[in-house]
Amino acid sequence: LLFVAMRVLGRWRFRSCANGRSFCAARPVIALIGDVYHPGTGDRLAQLAAQASRPSDGPNFLLASDFGGFSHYKQALPGVNAVVVAPFAGGDPEVIADLWMHCREVKWIHSLSTGMDTIVPVLRELSGIDSVQVTNSRNSFSASLAEYALMAMLHFNKQVPRLQTNAAKKNWDKFVMPVLAGKTVGFVGFGNIAQTTARLCKGFGMKTIAVRRQGGMDGVADILDEVVETRSADAIRVFAEADFVVCSLPGTPATHHYCGGQEFAAMKPGSVFISVGRGSCVDEAALAAALDKGTIAGAALDVFETEPLPEDSPLWQRSNVLISAHNADLTEDYMDLAWGTFLERLQEFRAGKPMPQVDLEAGY
Repeated sequence: LLFVAMRVLGRWRFRSCANGRSFCAARPVIALIGDVYHPGTGDRLAQLAAQASRPSDGPNFLLASDFGGFSHYKQALPGVNAVVVAPFAGGDPEVIADLWMHCREVKWIHSLSTGMDTIVPVLRELSGIDSVQVTNSRNSFSASLAEYALMAMLHFNKQVPRLQTNAAKKNWDKFVMPVLAGKTVGFVGFGNIAQTTARLCKGFGMKTIAVRRQGGMDGVADILDEVVETRSADAIRVFAEADFVVCSLPGTPATHHYCGGQEFAAMKPGSVFISVGRGSCVDEAALAAALDKGTIAGAALDVFETEPLPEDSPLWQRSNVLISAHNADLTEDYMDLAWGTFLERLQEFRAGKPMPQVDLEAGY
């Protein structure tokens, strides 16, 4: 791994790490946790790191997938200023804990992914973590996920399966075509993904309501018609009034199975459930039961409690369920978007500017 990292990111740069020579004080030293061999993403990660390190004031990267790989740079580890983990490129968050006692100057930890459910538990156990800034790739993939949610709404609203069946059977079926205008979208969670989706919904003339942890309409009054707090007794009303429910909650103990039997039972018979946050937020057995009973008309699911979705899951082989393999945001520029957000945070870190922090207590 050391040889590969030297070859990909610049031989002289990594040789200086291995020999323990001092880095330029103006250049941060970043431990980048990822696997250059990871299929489809490892090589691109190495390329992006190489590009970022080329300027004379660019950061120095130590790239490895495990502590054994980082041990090649053991004399440089005490000078590490930041740790970046790339889960989509084989980066294991547990390596952060392995590095912790050897990297005493770390002031910043960043995840190239948005989801923090596998990273936050590791960070909570680290001594002194309260003095370290923690960020993630929030906002990087909101546009693609918003498109997915709108696709699902249009799929069911325009009765695409019916159109396909009619075409296959040569059936001239001149039915009344529904529209999205005037329909209500209920958002379960109202972070950047939901806000980006709500802006698109407003363009279609839809009403938007949301369950939101902190409540309030600050900064979102132009895209949100009504809001209730997550644990409020009125939260169930969002499910009951919505024609489309979009869940984009993060995966935390507090959100586990937040969308369950009671919530699905409250939904309209013709409504659709859309899940683009974390699979742990949805009680899949309760969802399958609601689909069986006709309590709801359909679902579009990109995330699941167990991934890959087991073959014996009751959610498979349903004509009214869209299933994607947690790839609604896996666009051609996925890694570039994540890296772009990292570079923005890096500039802020180096300039001593505030960065949008991950709340370790809340879990996201």
